[in-house]
Amino acid sequence: MAARDIDIPSWTDLERLDEDMALLAGQLRSITRYARRWVCQRDGFEPSPVCLLRPLAPLLDLVADGFLELERLGLGDWADLREGVAGAGGDLLAADLRTRGRMPVVA
Repeated sequence: MAARDIDIPSWTDLERLDEDMALLAGQLRSITRYARRWVCQRDGFEPSPVCLLRPLAPLLDLVADGFLELERLGLGDWADLREGVAGAGGDLLAADLRTRGRMPVVA
């Protein structure tokens, strides 16, 4: 099996894959929201008008925008991937059912 392959040993694993992917999307959302709230705080750079770090404070808004864009792009790409996996899973199940229907019944 190549590193890019996904091994799905059973249909129940494939059925749970979308749920697992949804959890990962939630984690990305949580990470980027955390970063925007706590990493990009301007407060530490603006404690007083004479703070030498004060000019850096507006840059944190740009960093926060970057995290927002990361979330938007990442979740969009992830949604496309989830849709593709769901479509492929449906196609595999349909092929499996067609094949099973053509096989003779063995008693």
